[in-house]
This record gives sequence, C-alpha cells and structure tokens, in this order.
Amino acid sequence: MKEQIITKKCGECHGPYALGIKYGNMVFTTQIGTDITGELVAGGITEQTKQLMENAKAVLEAAGSSMDQIAKVTIYVLDMAVVPEMNEVYKTYFSDNYPARCCTQCAGMVDGCLVEMEFTAFAD
Repeated sequence: MKEQIITKKCGECHGPYALGIKYGNMVFTTQIGTDITGELVAGGITEQTKQLMENAKAVLEAAGSSMDQIAKVTIYVLDMAVVPEMNEVYKTYFSDNYPARCCTQCAGMVDGCLVEMEFTAFAD
C-alpha cells in the first residue's frame, strides 16, 4: 500500500505532490534546496545541494530508511559546469558504497533552482 511520508524537518509541499512516498520497502523522494519555509536557500550550488541532501535525509529517515539505503539518484542541474562543486557536497552524504546515478542538464528548473534530485531507496 502506498504511504505518503510527512516530516516537520522539511517545508510543506506547495503543489500536487508529496515530500516522499513509501510503497512496500521502497521509498521515493524528489528534492530541491528549499528550507523549512519552502524558500530556496541563499547562495549557490553548494548551499542548495547541502539543503536538498538534508531534506532527502529527513524524508528517508521518516520513512524508516537512510542515505545508505539509496539505490538510485537522478540529478538535474541547470548547468553541467556546477557538477564538480555539487559532487563535493554530494559525496559527503555517502560511504564509499555510492548509489547508481544519472546526471543531466535541465533548462526548465524553478526560478533560482540550480539542482534537483530524485532518490529511490529501500526501507527496512
């Protein structure tokens, strides 16, 4: 059965979507670098990546999962030139056992958004 994941550690959704979904032992979440108020954090790719990773971590933990249980990440960036800087933050959230990953450039991002990530994880 599909279960919507809600956590007070992330801002509320402002559209027809969920912070996260748990279906069986699978967890799905998509995040951008918004703070608890729903606003994009100030700064650049480093700050947005850190915030979205913290958001993903909060949703996964609320679903009984963790960053170590992520199987796949799909990353959308406004400009591929930011990927090395994004990677510096991204890799701090994982042990050496990284998830599978795809990264692509996307022009149709929310105003000010530099990066968006989709996470697929397992839960206990």
